[in-house]
Amino acid sequence: MKFSYIWLKELAGITESPQKLAELLTLRAFEVESVEKIGNDWALDVKILPNRIADASGHRGLANEIGAIRKLK
Repeated sequence: MKFSYIWLKELAGITESPQKLAELLTLRAFEVESVEKIGNDWALDVKILPNRIADASGHRGLANEIGAIRKLK
């Protein structure tokens, strides 16, 4: 699934670059298959596992996962 970096940045309050975010997600939660520039945004192609579709398939769910990884409220 493709996720907008700008939306994730707004929802999760991240400061990492798209590439660093992809590395963080790959090491801790989900495999990021690619990071590509689309206009003024970056698209992260994240491979969501079937058992995590219910809670991590949208931007808000992935932002919650990023927050949990970074120990944010």
